Amino acid sequence: MSRRRAASSAANLDAPSPDIINGRPRSQQHSRASSDLSLLRGFPLVSNDAYHRQPSRSARVEYQRHEQHHNPSGSPDAPEEGHAQTVSSMLRTPGIRLDAGGDTFLDVDESDADSYRYSDDIPILQRNDEVPGDRPPRSMGVSFDELVDRLIAQKMSRADHNFADVFLCLYRKFAAPGVLFGALRARLERVKEDKGIHYLLKTETQLRIVEVIAKWVALYPGDFARPTTRRSLEELIRHLSTEPIFAAAAHQMRVYLESKVTEDDDTGWAQSDDPGDASQSGPAKQVGQRGSEISERVNSLQLEESAEQRRPSQSSEHSERGGRTPARFQFHSYEDYEREAATMVPTGIYPLNKIRYRVFMDIDPDDIADEITRIDWVMFSSIRIRDFVRHVSLTQEQKEKCKSLKNVNRMISHFNHVAQWVENMVLIRDKAKHRAPCLERFMIIAMKLRKMNNYNGLAAVLAGINSTAVHRLAQTRALVSPDVLKQFARLQLLMGTQKSYFAYRLAWENSPLPRIPYIPLHRRDLVSAEEGSRTFVGPNGDKINWRKFEVLGEVLLPIMKSQGQPYPNLNRHEGSRELILECRMMTDEEV
Repeated sequence: MSRRRAASSAANLDAPSPDIINGRPRSQQHSRASSDLSLLRGFPLVSNDAYHRQPSRSARVEYQRHEQHHNPSGSPDAPEEGHAQTVSSMLRTPGIRLDAGGDTFLDVDESDADSYRYSDDIPILQRNDEVPGDRPPRSMGVSFDELVDRLIAQKMSRADHNFADVFLCLYRKFAAPGVLFGALRARLERVKEDKGIHYLLKTETQLRIVEVIAKWVALYPGDFARPTTRRSLEELIRHLSTEPIFAAAAHQMRVYLESKVTEDDDTGWAQSDDPGDASQSGPAKQVGQRGSEISERVNSLQLEESAEQRRPSQSSEHSERGGRTPARFQFHSYEDYEREAATMVPTGIYPLNKIRYRVFMDIDPDDIADEITRIDWVMFSSIRIRDFVRHVSLTQEQKEKCKSLKNVNRMISHFNHVAQWVENMVLIRDKAKHRAPCLERFMIIAMKLRKMNNYNGLAAVLAGINSTAVHRLAQTRALVSPDVLKQFARLQLLMGTQKSYFAYRLAWENSPLPRIPYIPLHRRDLVSAEEGSRTFVGPNGDKINWRKFEVLGEVLLPIMKSQGQPYPNLNRHEGSRELILECRMMTDEEV
Protein backbone atom coordinates (compact mmCIF):
# COMPACT_ATOMS: atom_id res chain seq x y z
CA MET A 1 0.00 0.00 0.00
CA SER A 2 1.94 3.02 -1.21
CA ARG A 3 1.13 6.62 -0.46
CA ARG A 4 -0.88 8.48 -3.05
CA ARG A 5 -0.01 11.93 -4.29
CA ALA A 6 -2.75 14.50 -3.69
CA ALA A 7 -4.69 15.24 -6.85
CA SER A 8 -4.72 18.82 -7.99
CA SER A 9 -7.96 20.61 -8.61
CA ALA A 10 -6.50 21.89 -11.87
CA ALA A 11 -7.09 18.46 -13.35
CA ASN A 12 -10.86 19.09 -13.38
CA LEU A 13 -11.15 21.16 -16.52
CA ASP A 14 -14.60 19.96 -17.53
CA ALA A 15 -16.32 23.19 -16.46
CA PRO A 16 -14.77 26.53 -15.54
CA SER A 17 -15.82 27.91 -12.21
CA PRO A 18 -17.18 31.45 -12.04
CA ASP A 19 -15.04 34.26 -10.64
CA ILE A 20 -17.60 34.89 -7.93
CA ILE A 21 -19.60 32.10 -6.31
CA ASN A 22 -22.50 33.10 -4.06
CA GLY A 23 -21.23 36.65 -3.85
CA ARG A 24 -17.80 35.67 -2.46
CA PRO A 25 -14.63 36.53 -4.42
CA ARG A 26 -12.37 33.64 -5.37
CA SER A 27 -9.37 35.26 -3.66
CA GLN A 28 -11.09 34.87 -0.28
CA GLN A 29 -11.80 31.17 -0.70
CA HIS A 30 -9.58 28.28 0.40
CA SER A 31 -8.85 24.85 -0.92
CA ARG A 32 -6.83 21.92 0.42
CA ALA A 33 -5.21 19.32 -1.73
CA SER A 34 -6.10 16.72 0.87
CA SER A 35 -9.81 17.50 0.30
CA ASP A 36 -9.54 16.51 -3.36
CA LEU A 37 -7.65 13.40 -2.32
CA SER A 38 -10.24 12.47 0.28
CA LEU A 39 -13.13 12.89 -2.17
CA LEU A 40 -11.50 10.95 -4.96
CA ARG A 41 -10.59 8.08 -2.62
CA GLY A 42 -14.17 7.70 -1.51
CA PHE A 43 -14.21 8.64 2.16
CA PRO A 44 -15.86 11.78 3.55
CA LEU A 45 -13.95 14.84 4.61
CA VAL A 46 -15.19 18.30 5.42
CA SER A 47 -14.06 21.41 3.62
CA ASN A 48 -11.61 23.93 5.07
CA ASP A 49 -14.15 26.18 6.74
CA ALA A 50 -15.82 23.29 8.49
CA TYR A 51 -12.79 21.05 9.03
CA HIS A 52 -13.38 20.53 12.76
CA ARG A 53 -17.13 21.23 13.05
CA GLN A 54 -20.45 20.09 11.65
CA PRO A 55 -22.01 22.25 8.92
CA SER A 56 -24.39 24.87 10.19
CA ARG A 57 -28.08 25.08 9.22
CA SER A 58 -27.42 28.15 7.06
CA ALA A 59 -24.77 26.21 5.11
CA ARG A 60 -27.22 23.42 4.35
CA VAL A 61 -29.85 25.91 3.14
CA GLU A 62 -27.27 27.61 0.96
CA TYR A 63 -26.23 24.28 -0.51
CA GLN A 64 -29.88 23.41 -1.31
CA ARG A 65 -30.38 26.79 -3.07
CA HIS A 66 -27.22 26.14 -5.04
CA GLU A 67 -28.48 22.71 -6.15
CA GLN A 68 -31.89 24.08 -7.13
CA HIS A 69 -30.25 26.83 -9.18
CA HIS A 70 -28.13 24.40 -11.22
CA ASN A 71 -30.56 21.46 -11.19
CA PRO A 72 -34.19 22.72 -11.22
CA SER A 73 -35.56 19.22 -11.75
CA GLY A 74 -34.33 18.25 -8.32
CA SER A 75 -32.82 15.01 -9.55
CA PRO A 76 -29.24 14.69 -8.33
CA ASP A 77 -28.47 12.11 -11.01
CA ALA A 78 -29.48 14.32 -13.97
CA PRO A 79 -27.81 17.69 -13.82
CA GLU A 80 -28.53 20.26 -16.51
CA GLU A 81 -26.05 20.44 -19.41
CA GLY A 82 -23.52 23.24 -19.09
CA HIS A 83 -24.14 23.47 -15.38
CA ALA A 84 -22.48 20.26 -14.20
CA GLN A 85 -21.31 20.45 -10.62
CA THR A 86 -17.58 19.72 -10.67
CA VAL A 87 -15.33 18.74 -7.81
CA SER A 88 -13.43 22.01 -8.08
CA SER A 89 -16.56 24.17 -7.86
CA MET A 90 -17.88 22.19 -4.94
CA LEU A 91 -14.59 22.51 -3.07
CA ARG A 92 -14.58 26.26 -3.64
CA THR A 93 -18.05 26.60 -2.10
CA PRO A 94 -17.68 27.32 1.62
CA GLY A 95 -19.53 25.29 4.24
CA ILE A 96 -20.51 22.39 1.97
CA ARG A 97 -20.16 18.77 3.04
CA LEU A 98 -19.34 16.42 0.25
CA ASP A 99 -20.74 13.34 1.97
CA ALA A 100 -24.29 12.15 2.45
CA GLY A 101 -24.34 13.59 5.93
CA GLY A 102 -24.36 10.30 7.81
CA ASP A 103 -20.64 9.83 8.51
CA THR A 104 -17.91 12.04 9.90
CA PHE A 105 -14.39 12.49 8.62
CA LEU A 106 -13.15 10.10 11.33
CA ASP A 107 -14.91 7.22 9.55
CA VAL A 108 -12.00 6.37 7.28
CA ASP A 109 -11.56 2.99 5.74
CA GLU A 110 -8.74 0.67 6.68
CA SER A 111 -6.84 1.28 3.46
CA ASP A 112 -6.10 4.82 4.56
CA ALA A 113 -4.34 3.82 7.75
CA ASP A 114 -0.95 4.13 6.09
CA SER A 115 -1.05 7.89 6.62
CA TYR A 116 -1.21 7.47 10.37
CA ARG A 117 0.77 4.31 11.09
CA TYR A 118 4.11 6.06 11.54
CA SER A 119 5.00 7.77 14.76
CA ASP A 120 6.97 10.99 14.84
CA ASP A 121 10.06 9.33 16.29
CA ILE A 122 10.72 7.28 13.12
CA PRO A 123 12.88 9.15 10.59
CA ILE A 124 11.33 9.71 7.21
CA LEU A 125 14.15 7.93 5.36
CA GLN A 126 13.58 4.79 7.41
CA ARG A 127 9.88 4.56 6.56
CA ASN A 128 8.71 2.23 3.85
CA ASP A 129 5.46 1.04 2.39
CA GLU A 130 5.24 -2.13 4.45
CA VAL A 131 2.79 -2.62 7.25
CA PRO A 132 4.61 -2.90 10.60
CA GLY A 133 3.00 -6.26 11.31
CA ASP A 134 4.25 -7.70 8.00
CA ARG A 135 7.72 -6.12 8.22
CA PRO A 136 10.47 -8.73 8.79
CA PRO A 137 12.51 -8.25 11.97
CA ARG A 138 15.85 -6.53 11.59
CA SER A 139 18.74 -8.98 11.64
CA MET A 140 21.12 -8.65 14.57
CA GLY A 141 24.73 -9.36 13.63
CA VAL A 142 26.17 -11.82 11.14
CA SER A 143 27.41 -15.38 11.43
CA PHE A 144 31.01 -16.50 11.22
CA ASP A 145 30.38 -18.45 8.01
CA GLU A 146 28.99 -15.35 6.31
CA LEU A 147 32.16 -13.42 7.16
CA VAL A 148 34.36 -16.22 5.82
CA ASP A 149 32.37 -16.33 2.58
CA ARG A 150 32.86 -12.61 2.15
CA LEU A 151 36.57 -13.00 2.92
CA ILE A 152 37.12 -15.34 -0.04
CA ALA A 153 34.55 -13.74 -2.36
CA GLN A 154 35.53 -11.89 -5.49
CA LYS A 155 36.57 -8.29 -4.84
CA MET A 156 34.09 -5.90 -6.44
CA SER A 157 34.69 -2.65 -4.58
CA ARG A 158 37.17 -0.85 -2.36
CA ALA A 159 35.30 -2.03 0.72
CA ASP A 160 35.82 -5.65 -0.40
CA HIS A 161 39.55 -5.05 -0.75
CA ASN A 162 39.73 -3.53 2.73
CA PHE A 163 37.61 -6.26 4.27
CA ALA A 164 40.44 -8.82 4.26
CA ASP A 165 42.81 -6.47 6.12
CA VAL A 166 40.24 -5.65 8.80
CA PHE A 167 39.06 -9.24 9.19
CA LEU A 168 42.53 -10.78 9.50
CA CYS A 169 43.50 -8.16 12.04
CA LEU A 170 40.42 -8.44 14.27
CA TYR A 171 39.00 -11.94 13.80
CA ARG A 172 40.78 -13.12 16.95
CA LYS A 173 38.16 -11.25 18.99
CA PHE A 174 35.56 -13.87 18.06
CA ALA A 175 37.34 -16.93 16.56
CA ALA A 176 40.52 -18.94 17.07
CA PRO A 177 43.10 -19.38 14.24
CA GLY A 178 42.35 -23.11 13.99
CA VAL A 179 38.65 -22.44 13.43
CA LEU A 180 39.33 -19.96 10.62
CA PHE A 181 41.96 -22.19 9.00
CA GLY A 182 39.60 -25.16 9.10
CA ALA A 183 36.82 -23.12 7.48
CA LEU A 184 39.15 -22.00 4.66
CA ARG A 185 40.41 -25.54 4.03
CA ALA A 186 36.86 -26.89 3.97
CA ARG A 187 35.89 -24.35 1.30
CA LEU A 188 39.04 -25.15 -0.67
CA GLU A 189 38.20 -28.86 -0.71
CA ARG A 190 34.56 -28.15 -1.52
CA VAL A 191 35.49 -26.15 -4.60
CA LYS A 192 37.96 -28.83 -5.71
CA GLU A 193 35.39 -31.61 -5.52
CA ASP A 194 32.62 -29.65 -7.22
CA LYS A 195 32.15 -31.10 -10.72
CA GLY A 196 29.61 -28.54 -11.86
CA ILE A 197 32.03 -25.59 -11.97
CA HIS A 198 34.12 -24.76 -15.02
CA TYR A 199 37.82 -25.41 -14.65
CA LEU A 200 38.85 -21.76 -14.98
CA LEU A 201 36.24 -20.59 -12.47
CA LYS A 202 37.27 -23.35 -10.07
CA THR A 203 40.94 -22.38 -10.36
CA GLU A 204 40.14 -18.71 -9.79
CA THR A 205 38.21 -19.51 -6.62
CA GLN A 206 41.02 -21.72 -5.33
CA LEU A 207 43.58 -19.00 -6.02
CA ARG A 208 41.56 -16.49 -4.01
CA ILE A 209 41.45 -18.84 -1.01
CA VAL A 210 45.18 -19.60 -1.26
CA GLU A 211 45.93 -15.90 -1.57
CA VAL A 212 44.02 -15.18 1.65
CA ILE A 213 45.94 -17.90 3.51
CA ALA A 214 49.30 -16.68 2.18
CA LYS A 215 48.51 -13.12 3.21
CA TRP A 216 47.42 -14.33 6.63
CA VAL A 217 50.70 -16.23 7.19
CA ALA A 218 52.78 -13.24 6.06
CA LEU A 219 51.01 -10.66 8.22
CA TYR A 220 50.33 -12.65 11.39
CA PRO A 221 52.68 -15.67 11.55
CA GLY A 222 52.15 -16.00 15.30
CA ASP A 223 48.63 -17.31 14.66
CA PHE A 224 50.15 -20.59 13.37
CA ALA A 225 52.56 -21.18 16.27
CA ARG A 226 50.36 -23.70 18.10
CA PRO A 227 51.17 -27.33 17.08
CA THR A 228 47.77 -28.31 15.69
CA THR A 229 47.41 -25.27 13.44
CA ARG A 230 51.05 -25.52 12.40
CA ARG A 231 50.67 -29.15 11.31
CA SER A 232 47.56 -28.24 9.34
CA LEU A 233 49.47 -25.50 7.55
CA GLU A 234 52.37 -27.86 6.77
CA GLU A 235 49.95 -30.39 5.32
CA LEU A 236 48.33 -27.74 3.13
CA ILE A 237 51.73 -26.56 1.87
CA ARG A 238 52.70 -30.12 0.90
CA HIS A 239 49.41 -30.53 -0.93
CA LEU A 240 49.75 -27.24 -2.81
CA SER A 241 53.34 -27.99 -3.79
CA THR A 242 52.16 -30.89 -5.97
CA GLU A 243 50.16 -28.58 -8.24
CA PRO A 244 52.20 -26.22 -10.45
CA ILE A 245 49.68 -23.41 -10.33
CA PHE A 246 49.97 -23.17 -6.51
CA ALA A 247 53.70 -23.90 -6.25
CA ALA A 248 54.77 -20.26 -5.88
CA ALA A 249 52.30 -19.58 -3.07
CA ALA A 250 53.32 -22.80 -1.34
CA HIS A 251 57.00 -21.84 -1.49
CA GLN A 252 56.25 -18.41 -0.02
CA MET A 253 54.25 -19.89 2.85
CA ARG A 254 57.01 -22.44 3.56
CA VAL A 255 59.57 -19.64 3.88
CA TYR A 256 57.41 -17.80 6.42
CA LEU A 257 56.66 -21.06 8.22
CA GLU A 258 60.35 -21.86 8.73
CA SER A 259 61.54 -18.35 9.62
CA LYS A 260 58.65 -16.34 11.06
CA VAL A 261 56.14 -18.71 12.63
CA THR A 262 57.06 -18.56 16.31
CA GLU A 263 55.15 -17.91 19.48
CA ASP A 264 54.63 -14.21 20.08
CA ASP A 265 52.00 -11.92 21.53
CA ASP A 266 49.53 -12.96 18.80
CA THR A 267 49.69 -16.63 19.75
CA GLY A 268 47.85 -16.46 23.07
CA TRP A 269 45.85 -13.29 22.48
CA ALA A 270 42.05 -13.33 22.76
CA GLN A 271 40.57 -16.43 21.07
CA SER A 272 43.52 -18.85 20.79
CA ASP A 273 44.11 -22.48 19.90
CA ASP A 274 44.73 -25.27 22.36
CA PRO A 275 48.43 -25.27 23.40
CA GLY A 276 48.47 -29.08 22.97
CA ASP A 277 51.06 -31.51 24.26
CA ALA A 278 54.49 -30.05 24.96
CA SER A 279 56.20 -33.19 23.60
CA GLN A 280 54.37 -32.90 20.31
CA SER A 281 55.11 -29.22 19.90
CA GLY A 282 58.80 -29.62 20.72
CA PRO A 283 60.30 -30.30 17.25
CA ALA A 284 58.13 -27.75 15.46
CA LYS A 285 58.81 -25.18 18.12
CA GLN A 286 62.55 -25.79 17.92
CA VAL A 287 62.55 -25.39 14.15
CA GLY A 288 60.66 -22.12 14.44
CA GLN A 289 62.93 -20.81 17.18
CA ARG A 290 66.03 -21.83 15.20
CA GLY A 291 64.81 -19.94 12.15
CA SER A 292 63.94 -16.91 14.27
CA GLU A 293 67.36 -16.91 15.91
CA ILE A 294 69.13 -17.11 12.55
CA SER A 295 67.02 -14.23 11.22
CA GLU A 296 67.75 -12.10 14.27
CA ARG A 297 71.47 -12.79 14.06
CA VAL A 298 71.59 -11.81 10.41
CA ASN A 299 69.66 -8.61 11.06
CA SER A 300 71.78 -7.67 14.06
CA LEU A 301 74.96 -8.39 12.07
CA GLN A 302 73.83 -6.08 9.29
CA LEU A 303 72.98 -3.35 11.79
CA GLU A 304 76.33 -3.68 13.55
CA GLU A 305 78.24 -3.55 10.26
CA SER A 306 76.31 -0.51 9.11
CA ALA A 307 76.88 1.17 12.48
CA GLU A 308 80.63 0.54 12.23
CA GLN A 309 80.70 1.98 8.73
CA ARG A 310 78.67 4.95 9.83
CA ARG A 311 80.68 6.05 12.87
CA PRO A 312 83.71 7.59 11.11
CA SER A 313 81.56 9.33 8.52
CA GLN A 314 79.31 10.68 11.24
CA SER A 315 82.18 12.30 13.10
CA SER A 316 83.60 13.90 9.96
CA GLU A 317 80.26 15.15 8.69
CA HIS A 318 79.33 16.37 12.14
CA SER A 319 82.34 18.65 12.22
CA GLU A 320 81.97 19.83 8.63
CA ARG A 321 78.22 20.03 8.02
CA GLY A 322 76.79 20.44 11.49
CA GLY A 323 75.93 16.81 12.20
CA ARG A 324 73.80 15.80 9.18
CA THR A 325 74.46 12.17 8.23
CA PRO A 326 72.59 10.14 5.64
CA ALA A 327 70.89 6.87 6.53
CA ARG A 328 73.14 3.95 5.47
CA PHE A 329 70.69 1.08 6.01
CA GLN A 330 67.07 0.36 5.39
CA PHE A 331 64.45 -1.18 7.69
CA HIS A 332 62.54 -4.18 6.39
CA SER A 333 60.60 -5.56 9.33
CA TYR A 334 59.04 -4.66 12.66
CA GLU A 335 62.09 -6.10 14.40
CA ASP A 336 64.42 -3.68 12.61
CA TYR A 337 62.34 -0.69 13.63
CA GLU A 338 61.96 -2.02 17.15
CA ARG A 339 65.73 -2.33 17.68
CA GLU A 340 66.28 1.18 16.36
CA ALA A 341 63.45 2.61 18.45
CA ALA A 342 65.00 1.09 21.59
CA THR A 343 67.99 3.42 21.09
CA MET A 344 65.78 6.52 21.13
CA VAL A 345 64.89 6.47 24.81
CA PRO A 346 65.78 9.80 26.51
CA THR A 347 68.97 9.54 28.55
CA GLY A 348 69.30 12.96 30.22
CA ILE A 349 73.10 13.21 29.91
CA TYR A 350 73.50 16.91 29.22
CA PRO A 351 71.89 19.56 31.45
CA LEU A 352 69.45 21.90 29.77
CA ASN A 353 71.17 25.28 30.21
CA LYS A 354 72.17 28.31 28.18
CA ILE A 355 74.71 26.27 26.25
CA ARG A 356 71.94 24.01 24.98
CA TYR A 357 69.95 27.13 24.15
CA ARG A 358 72.76 28.48 21.92
CA VAL A 359 73.14 25.10 20.22
CA PHE A 360 69.43 25.07 19.50
CA MET A 361 69.48 28.55 18.02
CA ASP A 362 72.39 27.64 15.73
CA ILE A 363 70.72 24.57 14.22
CA ASP A 364 68.59 24.92 11.11
CA PRO A 365 64.85 24.43 11.92
CA ASP A 366 64.60 22.04 8.97
CA ASP A 367 67.15 19.73 10.59
CA ILE A 368 65.24 19.67 13.87
CA ALA A 369 61.95 19.01 12.07
CA ASP A 370 63.58 16.19 10.08
CA GLU A 371 64.98 14.58 13.24
CA ILE A 372 61.67 14.81 15.08
CA THR A 373 59.96 13.19 12.10
CA ARG A 374 62.64 10.49 11.82
CA ILE A 375 62.26 9.55 15.49
CA ASP A 376 58.46 9.57 15.25
CA TRP A 377 58.52 7.45 12.11
CA VAL A 378 60.81 4.79 13.60
CA MET A 379 58.69 4.55 16.74
CA PHE A 380 55.46 4.53 14.74
CA SER A 381 56.71 1.78 12.42
CA SER A 382 57.82 -0.40 15.34
CA ILE A 383 54.19 -0.77 16.50
CA ARG A 384 52.31 -3.77 15.13
CA ILE A 385 48.76 -3.04 14.09
CA ARG A 386 47.29 -5.50 16.61
CA ASP A 387 49.21 -3.74 19.39
CA PHE A 388 46.89 -0.77 19.03
CA VAL A 389 43.90 -3.07 19.64
CA ARG A 390 45.57 -4.88 22.54
CA HIS A 391 46.56 -1.59 24.14
CA VAL A 392 42.90 -0.56 24.51
CA SER A 393 41.31 -3.96 25.17
CA LEU A 394 43.61 -5.83 27.57
CA THR A 395 43.60 -5.45 31.33
CA GLN A 396 46.60 -4.09 33.18
CA GLU A 397 47.76 -7.57 34.17
CA GLN A 398 47.51 -8.79 30.59
CA LYS A 399 49.40 -5.74 29.32
CA GLU A 400 52.33 -6.58 31.57
CA LYS A 401 52.63 -10.00 29.93
CA CYS A 402 52.44 -8.55 26.42
CA LYS A 403 55.98 -7.63 25.39
CA SER A 404 55.21 -5.73 22.20
CA LEU A 405 53.08 -3.12 24.00
CA LYS A 406 56.29 -1.43 25.10
CA ASN A 407 56.47 0.03 21.58
CA VAL A 408 53.14 1.83 22.05
CA ASN A 409 54.15 3.03 25.51
CA ARG A 410 57.49 4.26 24.16
CA MET A 411 55.83 6.44 21.53
CA ILE A 412 53.35 7.87 24.03
CA SER A 413 56.22 8.67 26.43
CA HIS A 414 58.18 10.30 23.60
CA PHE A 415 55.18 12.51 22.79
CA ASN A 416 55.14 13.80 26.37
CA HIS A 417 58.94 14.18 26.35
CA VAL A 418 58.91 16.40 23.24
CA ALA A 419 56.16 18.60 24.71
CA GLN A 420 58.14 19.00 27.93
CA TRP A 421 61.35 19.65 26.00
CA VAL A 422 59.73 22.49 24.00
CA GLU A 423 58.36 24.05 27.18
CA ASN A 424 61.69 23.94 29.03
CA MET A 425 63.67 25.19 26.06
CA VAL A 426 61.52 28.35 25.86
CA LEU A 427 61.65 28.94 29.61
CA ILE A 428 65.42 28.43 29.91
CA ARG A 429 66.04 32.18 29.47
CA ASP A 430 64.72 34.82 31.82
CA LYS A 431 64.11 37.78 29.52
CA ALA A 432 61.39 38.12 26.90
CA LYS A 433 63.84 39.30 24.21
CA HIS A 434 65.66 35.96 24.53
CA ARG A 435 62.55 33.83 24.82
CA ALA A 436 60.84 35.32 21.75
CA PRO A 437 63.40 34.02 19.17
CA CYS A 438 63.23 30.55 20.68
CA LEU A 439 59.42 30.57 20.66
CA GLU A 440 59.34 31.82 17.08
CA ARG A 441 61.75 29.07 16.03
CA PHE A 442 59.51 26.41 17.53
CA MET A 443 56.56 27.88 15.64
CA ILE A 444 58.56 27.58 12.41
CA ILE A 445 59.44 23.97 13.30
CA ALA A 446 55.72 23.29 13.78
CA MET A 447 55.05 24.61 10.26
CA LYS A 448 57.75 22.31 8.88
CA LEU A 449 56.19 19.34 10.63
CA ARG A 450 52.81 20.19 9.12
CA LYS A 451 54.30 20.24 5.62
CA MET A 452 55.82 16.81 6.29
CA ASN A 453 52.43 15.46 7.49
CA ASN A 454 53.90 14.55 10.87
CA TYR A 455 50.78 15.22 12.92
CA ASN A 456 52.10 13.44 16.01
CA GLY A 457 55.20 15.64 16.21
CA LEU A 458 53.11 18.72 15.37
CA ALA A 459 50.73 18.01 18.24
CA ALA A 460 53.65 17.48 20.63
CA VAL A 461 55.24 20.82 19.73
CA LEU A 462 51.87 22.59 20.01
CA ALA A 463 51.34 21.00 23.42
CA GLY A 464 54.61 22.50 24.63
CA ILE A 465 53.90 25.96 23.18
CA ASN A 466 50.35 26.02 24.52
CA SER A 467 51.32 24.82 27.99
CA THR A 468 50.34 27.04 30.89
CA ALA A 469 53.88 28.16 31.60
CA VAL A 470 54.50 29.30 28.01
CA HIS A 471 51.02 30.47 27.06
CA ARG A 472 50.98 33.10 29.78
CA LEU A 473 54.09 34.87 28.37
CA ALA A 474 52.25 37.77 26.75
CA GLN A 475 55.32 39.98 26.41
CA THR A 476 57.25 37.18 24.72
CA ARG A 477 54.48 36.56 22.19
CA ALA A 478 54.29 40.28 21.46
CA LEU A 479 57.88 40.16 20.17
CA VAL A 480 57.21 37.31 17.75
CA SER A 481 56.80 38.21 14.07
CA PRO A 482 53.13 38.88 13.14
CA ASP A 483 53.42 36.72 10.01
CA VAL A 484 54.67 33.78 12.06
CA LEU A 485 51.87 34.25 14.60
CA LYS A 486 49.30 34.33 11.80
CA GLN A 487 50.54 31.07 10.28
CA PHE A 488 50.82 29.50 13.72
CA ALA A 489 47.18 30.38 14.43
CA ARG A 490 46.20 28.21 11.45
CA LEU A 491 48.03 25.28 13.00
CA GLN A 492 46.13 25.78 16.23
CA LEU A 493 42.84 25.69 14.33
CA LEU A 494 44.00 22.57 12.51
CA MET A 495 44.76 20.66 15.70
CA GLY A 496 41.95 22.24 17.75
CA THR A 497 39.40 20.19 19.63
CA GLN A 498 36.38 21.85 18.01
CA LYS A 499 33.76 19.36 16.76
CA SER A 500 35.84 16.39 17.91
CA TYR A 501 38.99 17.41 15.99
CA PHE A 502 37.03 17.91 12.79
CA ALA A 503 39.77 19.95 11.07
CA TYR A 504 42.47 17.39 11.83
CA ARG A 505 40.34 14.44 10.78
CA LEU A 506 39.60 16.10 7.45
CA ALA A 507 43.28 16.91 6.91
CA TRP A 508 44.33 13.38 7.91
CA GLU A 509 41.98 11.76 5.41
CA ASN A 510 43.23 13.97 2.58
CA SER A 511 46.95 13.96 3.40
CA PRO A 512 49.15 12.07 0.95
CA LEU A 513 51.63 9.42 2.02
CA PRO A 514 53.99 9.34 3.86
CA ARG A 515 52.34 10.60 7.01
CA ILE A 516 52.31 10.01 10.78
CA PRO A 517 49.00 10.09 12.68
CA TYR A 518 48.18 11.87 15.91
CA ILE A 519 48.43 8.74 18.06
CA PRO A 520 46.60 9.92 21.25
CA LEU A 521 43.46 10.83 19.31
CA HIS A 522 43.29 7.58 17.34
CA ARG A 523 43.88 5.62 20.52
CA ARG A 524 40.89 7.40 22.07
CA ASP A 525 38.76 6.45 19.06
CA LEU A 526 39.75 2.81 19.53
CA VAL A 527 38.78 2.97 23.20
CA SER A 528 35.35 4.37 22.31
CA ALA A 529 34.74 1.67 19.68
CA GLU A 530 35.97 -1.15 21.93
CA GLU A 531 34.04 -0.18 25.05
CA GLY A 532 30.95 1.22 23.34
CA SER A 533 29.73 -1.96 21.62
CA ARG A 534 29.50 -5.68 22.30
CA THR A 535 31.28 -8.29 20.24
CA PHE A 536 28.41 -10.81 20.19
CA VAL A 537 24.74 -9.92 19.69
CA GLY A 538 21.51 -11.67 18.85
CA PRO A 539 18.92 -13.52 20.92
CA ASN A 540 21.34 -16.36 21.71
CA GLY A 541 24.52 -14.29 21.66
CA ASP A 542 25.90 -16.28 18.73
CA LYS A 543 25.95 -13.50 16.11
CA ILE A 544 28.96 -11.25 15.52
CA ASN A 545 28.44 -7.51 15.79
CA TRP A 546 30.43 -6.71 12.68
CA ARG A 547 29.43 -3.05 12.86
CA LYS A 548 31.76 -2.71 15.84
CA PHE A 549 34.66 -4.08 13.82
CA GLU A 550 33.84 -1.80 10.92
CA VAL A 551 34.28 1.17 13.25
CA LEU A 552 37.58 -0.27 14.47
CA GLY A 553 38.62 -0.80 10.87
CA GLU A 554 37.91 2.83 9.99
CA VAL A 555 40.55 3.79 12.57
CA LEU A 556 43.07 1.04 11.80
CA LEU A 557 43.01 1.02 7.99
CA PRO A 558 44.58 4.49 7.53
CA ILE A 559 47.25 3.52 10.06
CA MET A 560 48.01 0.32 8.12
CA LYS A 561 48.38 2.25 4.88
CA SER A 562 50.57 4.88 6.55
CA GLN A 563 52.99 2.26 7.85
CA GLY A 564 53.40 0.85 4.35
CA GLN A 565 54.91 4.03 2.88
CA PRO A 566 58.13 5.29 4.59
CA TYR A 567 59.68 8.73 4.26
CA PRO A 568 62.18 8.62 1.37
CA ASN A 569 65.02 10.94 2.44
CA LEU A 570 65.16 11.28 6.22
CA ASN A 571 68.72 11.96 7.28
CA ARG A 572 70.01 11.48 10.78
CA HIS A 573 71.16 14.70 12.41
CA GLU A 574 73.33 13.97 15.43
CA GLY A 575 73.19 17.49 16.86
CA SER A 576 69.40 17.59 16.79
CA ARG A 577 69.15 14.04 18.14
CA GLU A 578 71.36 14.82 21.14
CA LEU A 579 69.44 18.01 21.78
CA ILE A 580 66.09 16.22 21.80
CA LEU A 581 66.94 12.94 23.53
CA GLU A 582 69.99 13.59 25.68
CA CYS A 583 69.05 16.78 27.53
CA ARG A 584 68.17 16.45 31.19
CA MET A 585 65.25 18.71 32.01
CA MET A 586 64.74 20.22 35.42
CA THR A 587 62.11 18.70 37.67
CA ASP A 588 59.73 20.59 39.95
CA GLU A 589 62.02 20.03 42.96
CA GLU A 590 65.03 21.50 41.14
CA VAL A 591 63.07 24.57 40.09
